[in-house]
Amino acid sequence: MGKGRILLAGTQFSGEPKRKPYNIETATRLIRLAAERGAQIIMTPEAAINGYGGNAHDAAAEPIPGPATDAFCDLARSLGVYLLIGLYEEIEGQFCNAMTVIDPEGELMGVMRKVHLNRYETPGGWRNGSDFPVWQFDTATGNMTAGIMICYDRELPESARVLMLKGADVIFNPLACRCPKDEIHRCLLRTRAFENELYVFMVNHCEPRQNGHSFAVDYDGYIRAELDDQEGLLIYEVDLDALEKRRKDGIYGKHHRRPELYESLTDPAGQIHPENANLPRRARTRMG
Repeated sequence: MGKGRILLAGTQFSGEPKRKPYNIETATRLIRLAAERGAQIIMTPEAAINGYGGNAHDAAAEPIPGPATDAFCDLARSLGVYLLIGLYEEIEGQFCNAMTVIDPEGELMGVMRKVHLNRYETPGGWRNGSDFPVWQFDTATGNMTAGIMICYDRELPESARVLMLKGADVIFNPLACRCPKDEIHRCLLRTRAFENELYVFMVNHCEPRQNGHSFAVDYDGYIRAELDDQEGLLIYEVDLDALEKRRKDGIYGKHHRRPELYESLTDPAGQIHPENANLPRRARTRMG
């Protein structure tokens, strides 16, 4: 149960492939600007440090913790803010699309690895993540629980539903695509927020890589803040007290669910995965 108010910021910029130092410098500059404006939790787009796209083996992935996360841990500590940083991770020769979560003391709180890889991503050699973790964020003005769904994770309603059931007040959605101007995709994120009674905060790459239009959605499904297609900061304050009132009075989210009837949602029969899917060992075993 969240309380108070927390100011969120998204750093919308164009992460460039094979220009990792440039991307780190750009992210750092925008994070500093966001902190100057009072932001308490600051997020980059998906794979912002490496520049989204390409083959996993050519993407300058690194371990977590590693040089990039160490630098952002130092930055978080110096600014006293939470940071959510998108980068490519290498784990014993395997590669993941990851978001690191860093606290204001500069400690690594955890890592979210993209769970759902679609047929256009799997040939690149990426490995699927296998969890939707949530974390507690405590600030001077409020506290909340939040989780992450990376880009395509949002296309499956189960992602947001699992995060809601784990207690998420806010879902962060780092992105690298040209979907945010398509009405169906805008409606999709609005629906995720409305049906789960929570906030959704989406941050995309801007032109020329993608088309920006990062936006924040409230628990009523309304877009309350949005950028254009250029570099900038998405600033939005979430009201956790108002959210809790809505949940108390509402009929969505956890209200009126019948989980005893949903067994077919976890039945692997008939499940389709891309030919090159690199699923975690646990998921392969469960699916036979």
